[in-house]
Amino acid sequence: MSPPPPSETELSDPATGNKAFQLLSDETRVAILQTLWEAHDPADETPIRFAELRERLGADDPGRLNYHLNKLADNFVRRTEDGYELMESGKRMVRMLLSGTAIDDPQVEPVAVDISCWYCGSQPEWSYREGWRYLECTNCEARCVESFPPGVISKSEFPPSGLRDRTPNEINEADRIWGAHRRASIIDGVCPECAGEMPVTSVDICGDHQPDWDEYQFCENCGSIFWMLVSHVCEGCKYRWRMPTLFYPSRHPAVVAFFYDHGIEFDLATYEQRARLLDFEEELLSEDPLRIRISVPSEDEILRLTFDEHMDVVNVDRCK
Repeated sequence: MSPPPPSETELSDPATGNKAFQLLSDETRVAILQTLWEAHDPADETPIRFAELRERLGADDPGRLNYHLNKLADNFVRRTEDGYELMESGKRMVRMLLSGTAIDDPQVEPVAVDISCWYCGSQPEWSYREGWRYLECTNCEARCVESFPPGVISKSEFPPSGLRDRTPNEINEADRIWGAHRRASIIDGVCPECAGEMPVTSVDICGDHQPDWDEYQFCENCGSIFWMLVSHVCEGCKYRWRMPTLFYPSRHPAVVAFFYDHGIEFDLATYEQRARLLDFEEELLSEDPLRIRISVPSEDEILRLTFDEHMDVVNVDRCK
């Protein structure tokens, strides 16, 4: 019989997080996790014996090493008859350290990449600073969001580990794929940070939307070039993501089939096809209940999808 799921109180108890921080506040314990990670072979899940662990760490005091192992046991380290091994929680902790998210702050100066600005078609530049990836057009001053500097057409989180041993174009491609999968996970209601529930928490619709589409400048009334924006917040880790409603049709099979019927292998993850979003048309059918229709054109035919307040599709139809 499966164990009962943790209660809401257990999941939200801050003492759980405090305990994890306390356990890893000692450098010896962090060294133990790193050593177990280095000894770990994904193809051969063999625990490491105490004597070998002590030798790898260069620990002179076996009693002190055993004390720290006991502290880590049942949280990050599993003790077996054959020795010690990392639990999945321990592996995640080491992976976070290896990603550089917690400690590194690399910077990459702007460099041209082989894609096109989806507003003006020119070649943008890629750069990295403070844990964020920037795509900036050197030809236009598109500003789709008020918080972006002029010319920054895209900005997203990207772990420092993704920069290692890659050229700028390879980094940009890895970032594209990584971001596309995270966005898809959020649309499907699963947090990409902790795998918790990440429902739609609000759909913000500008009451007087007036962006300058000729210059690709945001609306001063809402601070965005996009009329409707959807927010998701994870119920577990509070991770928040906000994106235009125009992204949501990309997850529906009818849209993929619609483009395929017109000879297009639709993949919104590519920068070139992302420009297709600018051709989608939004309609606010009703506010209570909320109903939003997004029309997807291709040649002489239109695919229309109607979404509810949860951004679930409630109707699909095709028309000429």
